[in-house]
Amino acid sequence: MKSKIKLVVFSFLFTTSLSFGQKDAMTSLIKDRINHTIESPVHSILINIENDTFHYNEGFGLKDKAGDSVSKNSSFRIASSTKLFVATIILQLQEEGKLHLNDKVSLYLKGLSYLNFDDFHNFEEHKYAQEITIEQLLSHRSGLADTFIDKEEEFFNLVFQNPLKQYSPQEMIGLYYKFNLNNNPHFKPNDGWYYSDVNYVLLGLLIEQIDQKSLSAAIRNRILEPLKMKDTYFEFYEEAIEENNIIQQYVGDANFSNINTSFDWSGGGLVSTNTDLSIFITSLFSLKLINKESLDKMIDVKFTKTHESRYGLGVYEFAVNEHIFYGHFGFYGTFVGYSPKTNTTLSYSISQAKPGFNPYQFISQLLKHAK
Repeated sequence: MKSKIKLVVFSFLFTTSLSFGQKDAMTSLIKDRINHTIESPVHSILINIENDTFHYNEGFGLKDKAGDSVSKNSSFRIASSTKLFVATIILQLQEEGKLHLNDKVSLYLKGLSYLNFDDFHNFEEHKYAQEITIEQLLSHRSGLADTFIDKEEEFFNLVFQNPLKQYSPQEMIGLYYKFNLNNNPHFKPNDGWYYSDVNYVLLGLLIEQIDQKSLSAAIRNRILEPLKMKDTYFEFYEEAIEENNIIQQYVGDANFSNINTSFDWSGGGLVSTNTDLSIFITSLFSLKLINKESLDKMIDVKFTKTHESRYGLGVYEFAVNEHIFYGHFGFYGTFVGYSPKTNTTLSYSISQAKPGFNPYQFISQLLKHAK
């Protein structure tokens, strides 16, 4: 009996010691990546890795070069990880019988005259907008051009001229036409893969048309409130929650936290924390938000293009070490995802879109310590 007790005590002490060692190694790796003085500063790193036997949720660094210290509860712009929320709502609407993924999106947007939708996708002297389906928008297979990628210089010149301007979805559509993107798509619908936020602008408008409420209200009513995600909000479209707790996020040496990024909207407008994101992604995969058929459809990833992870419906496949995560990356060095095989949740913010290190190798190193 005494030998069994000793074995249990030894096992507990060994496991505890091992866990502390793992976490110390991870903390050291993270702190080594924080640098406030380089051209592309990394002022803070927030990371959460959680599975059945391991939990690491920490925040290190400063909100800005001369700012207060961050904590594991600090919030950040999740950028394109917002697409996971939009895609989830689309699948909820299909389960409710209010749409079908194979439907032409024009059926739901024809009442929005400013879209001029028949002229939205002109390729090789043919009009293809009426052929675009909801599923093609979700999976970035519509061929539509992207305002941020295809007209990056022109768009951000406008932004920096008036960095506090509040954008509406209608104004973003106006810029799409101003930049002549409707006449410069990348291919016919379903003939390839091209990542474009314009796909998700249309999906956001679709949700508003069906739900008859703002997109921010739809996300709050359908996801945030049911899951009690108390630290998540739609920036610039809802009142900020504990605004002083939000970190500063950079693109090179440019502090984008000083810019009104309301133009991100349905493609990237949420602010959240790693704790809230963990609640969301585990709820998604435990079928609290959509059913198994919808989830299977969502994570049915397919080819994209060279050097790009495979993509499903608002979901990237992220292969790192022996883990396969399904989730979404965000512009400022963010990610939220879940590995069904290992039951591991991963969420992080590097606070820099152009860090001076490879973020995927960095995450790979961290996950090795989280075994």
